[in-house]
Amino acid sequence: MDCLVINCVGAHAFGGGFGSAKMEDTTARDDACREYESSLEDLTFNSKPHINMLTILAEENISFAKDIVGIIEAQISKLKPHRRTFYNKVLRVFPSLKSP
Repeated sequence: MDCLVINCVGAHAFGGGFGSAKMEDTTARDDACREYESSLEDLTFNSKPHINMLTILAEENISFAKDIVGIIEAQISKLKPHRRTFYNKVLRVFPSLKSP
């Protein structure tokens, strides 16, 4: 996954300083969010393998958990009430993300 490679490369490898590291973090977050959002939009029916893949993708990008939860919440707001079971699974995986 591209975003993991970007996270593993230090700013010094590019001859950059603190600003380069910050740009890499932003790029990694954007890449992770774009990939998660795209995969989530492909979930059009209750598919355990697809949901498991989304769960793994979220776990691999745990540092961007709040961004991923925002993507999930935006997608859920588009769904009919009977299709909100995915949200419940996410909250079981990331219980600390429940809204107060």
